[in-house]
Amino acid sequence: MSLYAVVHLYRVRLKARFVLVQELFAVLGIAVGVGLLFASQVATASLGGSVAQLTNGVIGQSRYQIEARSAGGFGERVLGEVQALPGVRAAVPVLERQIGLVGPAGRRAVYLFATEPRDVHFAGQLLRHFTPSQLAGDRAIVLPAPLAGAIGAGQLQVLEAQVGSHLVRTLLAAVLSSSEIGPLIHSPVAVAPLRYAQSLVGMQGRLSRVLVQVRPGREAEVLSGLRRIAAGHLNVEPADFDATLFDQAAIPVNQSVSVFSAICALVGFMFAFCAVLLTAHLRRQLVSELRLLGTPPRQIVRVLLFDAAALGVVGALLGLALGDLLSLLVFSASPEFLSIAFPIGSQRIITWQSVALAVLAGLAAAAIGVLVPLRGAQGRPHGPSGSLRRAARAAGLACLVATTVIVLAAPSASLIAIVTLLLAALLLLPALLDAGVSLFARLQRPGSPAAALAIVELRSPAARMRMLAIAATAAIAVIGGAMLQGSRSNLQAGLAASFHKISSAGDLWVAPATGDNLFATVPFQEIPLAPLRRLPGVRAVSAYRASFLNIGDRRVYAEASPATTPTPLAAIQLSEGNLALANARLRSGGWVVLSTALAAEHHVGIGQRFTLPTARPMTLRVAALITDLGWPAGAVIVSPADYVAGWGSAEPSAYTVVLDSGASPVRVAAEVRRTLARMGYTGLAVQTERRHEQLELASGHQGLARLTGMALLLLLAGVLASASTMGAAVWQRRRALARLKVQGLQRRLLWRSLLWESTVVLGLGCLVGVAFGIMGQLLVSRALLIVTGFPIVISLALPTALASFAVVALAASAIVAVSGYRATAVPARP
Repeated sequence: MSLYAVVHLYRVRLKARFVLVQELFAVLGIAVGVGLLFASQVATASLGGSVAQLTNGVIGQSRYQIEARSAGGFGERVLGEVQALPGVRAAVPVLERQIGLVGPAGRRAVYLFATEPRDVHFAGQLLRHFTPSQLAGDRAIVLPAPLAGAIGAGQLQVLEAQVGSHLVRTLLAAVLSSSEIGPLIHSPVAVAPLRYAQSLVGMQGRLSRVLVQVRPGREAEVLSGLRRIAAGHLNVEPADFDATLFDQAAIPVNQSVSVFSAICALVGFMFAFCAVLLTAHLRRQLVSELRLLGTPPRQIVRVLLFDAAALGVVGALLGLALGDLLSLLVFSASPEFLSIAFPIGSQRIITWQSVALAVLAGLAAAAIGVLVPLRGAQGRPHGPSGSLRRAARAAGLACLVATTVIVLAAPSASLIAIVTLLLAALLLLPALLDAGVSLFARLQRPGSPAAALAIVELRSPAARMRMLAIAATAAIAVIGGAMLQGSRSNLQAGLAASFHKISSAGDLWVAPATGDNLFATVPFQEIPLAPLRRLPGVRAVSAYRASFLNIGDRRVYAEASPATTPTPLAAIQLSEGNLALANARLRSGGWVVLSTALAAEHHVGIGQRFTLPTARPMTLRVAALITDLGWPAGAVIVSPADYVAGWGSAEPSAYTVVLDSGASPVRVAAEVRRTLARMGYTGLAVQTERRHEQLELASGHQGLARLTGMALLLLLAGVLASASTMGAAVWQRRRALARLKVQGLQRRLLWRSLLWESTVVLGLGCLVGVAFGIMGQLLVSRALLIVTGFPIVISLALPTALASFAVVALAASAIVAVSGYRATAVPARP
């Protein structure tokens, strides 16, 4: 049989309206699965890719970098030493600093990058289009066009730069277009000449890093020389090491998105499988006719594979378009909290791997949907044999045991546990569905014809696979929704408690006014505190110090609570150790508290010594193990004195104000603002403890925005898949309903029978989903707590699971009820 004949046969089949409608349902299901999978892949690639693009745009062809361990940088003497090393082709000085820019339309936090004019030809795409004369003569900054538009700034317009505690006027010399810097157009950066940038941020004679280009074959020699210059006080890393650090910080976000996008895609593919099942009898008939005509088995397979390819290709193309739209509407919100440590852009990055994976998944789903239901074409019974059912039950129980063992013994393998949990649900579903139908039959009163008709259909071997697929779709949707929403609720509760502890360090917070860095990690010069301490209602004003510190391939959050804080640690933050003893040790100094994941990576425990690679490295003893305090790469806490000694600076990153009992935070905050304005510190903002905590929570919730959107999409896909497939199956039975009407059965009786049927199938599927979804949310919550160190309140989020049950079961049943009512309007005919 030629390809032309195969295509002609397929076109003839599509002329039947019923076949065309069911094929379109299958295409829609594949498109939903492909779209969700593709959108999540684009989101993951874009998140890390934006940082990698900016890193490459700065470093150019540089191989290594020597980098400061604190925001204060290091002296330019290091640049000369690097340039003098044998084997160094070029050494590019770079100043990098987080600042705020204030324009007519608003303010934005940006990363300021600067270098020497004579070195621009060694730099990356971000700096290379400047001429040395431009960078040498300008006392101004340049911005990408989207960033300039966001703050309402135009070329040659004067802006205000928020640098530490001051607002400084600066000139916007030029606005960069995409033709000049390519994909970096969406990065949150500003560019300036080195000398002007040093003056702007108060770092005269200081650098943040030196990028090093190496002559061929001299890598080991140069690396050794750089480490000798660093002398244990500076970091020597690959030039693109920031991308590695970001990948580590983004692992929890990417893993969660990948897992739940896979669940969403599975719901979509189950939708397609259910739709294809509705036409399985037609394919069986086609196979039988082809066999009677003497068609070789290879040609029959060719016909079926073309059918699958047509469904898969069309569904995949529609899915790619849908995924592109979803990546803009649902997955476009980048976790902004990561931008306080990394310059995350808003660009979307679509790789060929993302396209290939989504398309292959769509083709595989189509092939499975077309080929699996055709077992009956070989004369086998419609349902599985008793031995096969027993084997499925045994395999399901084994998967359930494996899930439990993984959760208890190897929580780091949570992804495998989620897969085994889903397999357990699918393998046990047939037995649970049979048991549920049997229970439903026993509970019915004798003489209930509607229920009796429903039971006959539910036990029909011809309808069994379709019913199982519909129930499985509903179950997976509820499992995913309950797992996702429940673990998210547990995580939000833990973050809320952790943020409350951090915010409770003071009744008021005084910090740079950009508003983006709620972790308060950007230091600024100390200000006189006496005027603030004299204000009515103020009991104490203390320095709060925090920053990011590179430890291995992690950029961890380092904090020193104010000296006025009686308990640096709260119970919600503690993972291992004695809370009272850990607080006492932190107050005394010489001790450090590490996040669990960081301690495990470096194989240290409580009481052992750990060296912090600060500007002045210090070895401290571990007082306790904690959560990551809401920062996914990990956290450390030290005493204020140890922080000053290790970082070599007493500069604060915020001030906390403790008020007298009965003093009004709002009134005192207003007095503090007026006092700071009189002192000239216009770059500082004042927040009450409550407002600071609210903003931290909002930042945390924004980081979970993708998961929230995915949960809604998952439930919507489950409702659509279950309801449309069930409704289409009901509509397909109009001839049978017409024959039943000839036998005297009334429309109302038939409609009630269809309602019972859909209620049992969808209800049992959703109940299975609730049971396994609760297990899943506990699994994910425990994994997040142990593996990532997130602060989590592990609780049984039963209301969340029941809400997922209600959404899928009730919404799908309501849609089926409407479809069933219309189907039973068919006139009686034999």
